[in-house]
Amino acid sequence: MSVKKQVISKNEISLKLSKLYDLLTTAEDAHEILGYPPTTDFNFIYVKHKSEGLDDYELVKEGEAPHDYRELYEKIKELYMEFLVKVMAPYAEETMKTQIEYINFILESGEYVIFEGDIDKVTMPMPVGIASVHTHPGICVFSAADIDTADSLFIKGYVIIAVMNNECISYFLRIGPYTPEDQQELKKLQKKVKKAKTFEELKEDYMAFNSENIVFRSPLFS
Repeated sequence: MSVKKQVISKNEISLKLSKLYDLLTTAEDAHEILGYPPTTDFNFIYVKHKSEGLDDYELVKEGEAPHDYRELYEKIKELYMEFLVKVMAPYAEETMKTQIEYINFILESGEYVIFEGDIDKVTMPMPVGIASVHTHPGICVFSAADIDTADSLFIKGYVIIAVMNNECISYFLRIGPYTPEDQQELKKLQKKVKKAKTFEELKEDYMAFNSENIVFRSPLFS
C-alpha cells in the first residue's frame, strides 16, 4: 500500500451524506422487494403497504411522499460536490504544486478519510463507502486505471466517483442499481480510453458513453 499521511474526520456534510445513503439503500431494498419505486420526503421512505420483508426497516413507513426515491442519487451528488469544494480543494491545489495525489472516501458511518499517495498515483485497498474522489495534477478526466477503480467502487455500492484538479471536477454517478450491463459499458469505455491518443479521441469516447444506471459528467466535455 502506497499511503503516507491520512486524515480521519467528519463534518456536517459527511454526516448528511450518511443519512441520505441510509435512506437510499433502504429505498433500493424496498424497490426490489415490492417491485415498484417507493417515495421519500428525505427523512423516511414511504410505501403503499409495509410487507413482511420490510418489517425490520425502521426508515420505511406506509403512505406516500412527494419525491421519487431516485432523487436521492442527485441529492447525494450535490452534497458531495459541496464537500469537494469545501474540504478537498486545498488538496487539489497541493497536487498541482507537488504532483502528489490525494484520495478521499466518505464512509457509511459519516466519517471521511483522506489519504496522501505518491507522485501521479494513489494505490491502496478501497473501503466500502458512499463517495470517492482523487486529485489529478493534470486534466480532470478518468484514466483507464481510474475507470477500473470506479467499477470496483460501484460494485461496493458507491454512488459517485470523481476526479478533480484545482479548476474542475468530473464524475461518474450511479442513478440506479449497478448491473452487469452497466459494468460492460464501463469496461468498453475503459478499453477505448486506454487506446485514445489525442484529447479529441478521449472526448469522443466519453461523449459516446451510454449506460442505463451510470452517467458521466465533465465540464471539459459539456
